[in-house]
Amino acid sequence: MAVGPLADPGALGDQPAHVQVEAWVDQTAVLARCAAVVSHGGSGTFLGALAHGLPQLCLPQAADQFRNAEGGVRAGAALALGPPEVSADAVLAAGERLLADPELRAAAGRVATEIAAMPSPDAVVELLSERF
Repeated sequence: MAVGPLADPGALGDQPAHVQVEAWVDQTAVLARCAAVVSHGGSGTFLGALAHGLPQLCLPQAADQFRNAEGGVRAGAALALGPPEVSADAVLAAGERLLADPELRAAAGRVATEIAAMPSPDAVVELLSERF
């Protein structure tokens, strides 16, 4: 779990051996080791998880997070809980579904395949440079 640069990881107290709390983590390295993702649904985490074919639970709070969560749900690759729906029990139930539901994983895999088929940023720059 990453709590952000302004929070103290130690404030969450002792954690089980399989839980690590940090202020910051290398997202790409972490996603490669995940089975699912729970986040606020911000674009970086949301798209990174999809690129890795990971089903996710979005807990949107503001900005693009609600739109991202809606798109993930529409694609069948995500679950979402709005602010009034969030509770420990609801997050636990959704997390268990993320890990158990093969349809969520398959949909996330389909989105990952679509993302992988997109041209790289370098290829887009080259194409734009040729045309303009």
